[in-house]
Formats: sequence, structure tokens, C-alpha cells
Amino acid sequence: MTTLEDALKRYDGKATSILSEARATFGERRTFLSELVRLSGHDEPNVSDGATWLIKASLEDGVRLSPSQIEELIGRLDAISSWPAQLHICQSAEHLEVSAHQANACADWLTPLLISDRPFLRAWSMNALQHLAKQNPTLAERAMAALSAAENDSAASVRARARKWRR
Repeated sequence: MTTLEDALKRYDGKATSILSEARATFGERRTFLSELVRLSGHDEPNVSDGATWLIKASLEDGVRLSPSQIEELIGRLDAISSWPAQLHICQSAEHLEVSAHQANACADWLTPLLISDRPFLRAWSMNALQHLAKQNPTLAERAMAALSAAENDSAASVRARARKWRR
């Protein structure tokens, strides 16, 4: 394994130990987060899934993306097409500080996910939209509509996520 991309190509979508190993090997590099952002929209789903999983894990551990990395990630959203990678981005939203323009771009990307066939995507895209609306009040109406829809969703997991926002 010579590059982070090579390491992510080994990811099978299940064994997160491969991702933890990649993080241990490459995580101290100055370019680690920038490489993950670049790979987030990779055309091989497992690479994209692995890169976004590592972004999410890093953010959850308190690492912050720079403004330019956030801008690049948002610029790649349309290329992030596998549902696991989309889910990881939705789950990362609460850790991102975005501009009004970036929040609107994210909200536009999230809109189709709000009606995904996958309940976790519906739940977490609604959650992401709520976080964006906290930063950008112009999204409040869209966020409230998504929350109302989630409260009436057929999936219990979506309704539960909506209840957490109502508290």
C-alpha cells in the first residue's frame, strides 16, 4: 500500500479495520484531510465510502476541516453518489461551519436525500438540514418542512431522529 487511495481501494464497505489501518498509516500526514476530501467524490464507491467515513471519524474526534477543505468538499457533493458516502456526509454536517452560500449548496444536495428509499438517509439528511439552518436562518423554512415530514415518516428511525430535534 503506497497511497491513501490504494488503501481505500481495499475497503470492502464492511471492514472498518481497513479504514482504521489507513488512518493510522496516513493520518499524521499534513495532506491527509485534503486527500480524503479529494477522494470523497471518487468514481469507485468503496473509495468514496471509505474517504467519507474517515472524514466523519476525524470530525467526530475533534479535527476540523479548513475553510478551503470545506469549500472543496461542498464542490464535490454532486460526485458523492453512493448511499454510504452520502450518509457519512450527512452525519458530518454538525461539525462543519459553512457560509450562507455553502449552506444553500448543501441544502440543495440534501433535498433529494430527504425522500430517499433508505430510511437512514432520510433521517440523517433531515438532521443535516437542521444543523445547516442553525447556521443559516434562511434555511429555517426548508428545515421545518423536512422536520415535519420526518415526524410522519413510515420508518421509526426517521421519526426518532425528528423527535430528537423537537426536544
